[in-house]
Amino acid sequence: MVRYFEDIEPGERHDLGSYTADRDELLDFAERYDPQPIHTDPEFAAEAMYGGLIASGWHTAGSCMSLMAENFLAETATLGSFGLEELRWPAPVRPGDTVSVAVEVVETTASESRADRGYVTNDVRAWNDADEEVLFWRATNIFLTEAGADAWPVRSE
Repeated sequence: MVRYFEDIEPGERHDLGSYTADRDELLDFAERYDPQPIHTDPEFAAEAMYGGLIASGWHTAGSCMSLMAENFLAETATLGSFGLEELRWPAPVRPGDTVSVAVEVVETTASESRADRGYVTNDVRAWNDADEEVLFWRATNIFLTEAGADAWPVRSE
């Protein structure tokens, strides 16, 4: 069953699952997308302020986004997002860390000009094994309303 804008309530919290930060994957990602030595050079990283190799924050965000898409957005009539309003990496993710992710709906706002959509502000948070927060983002997503169900394609599986 697809959830429309009207089905989403402020205060909802959804556990999105977890992933384990694989060392080789972290290195491959960083070499391609964030080639800073704290992410790509284990010897350098061991001497740097973090005392070892850490994941690129972009890898952490992408991994959390994958869980958000699979375990929340896939069940909704989402039309995308305006982007992130805030993004923080309060603590690093290290190889071998298991990162748990959750989303909480902060606010829902019906569009004043388009009856086919509403806006959902949500907070995504992630924690490592030691229960340290490693990611926070706030975003506003666009969701199709039931009235607009015929306007746009909706995934029905």
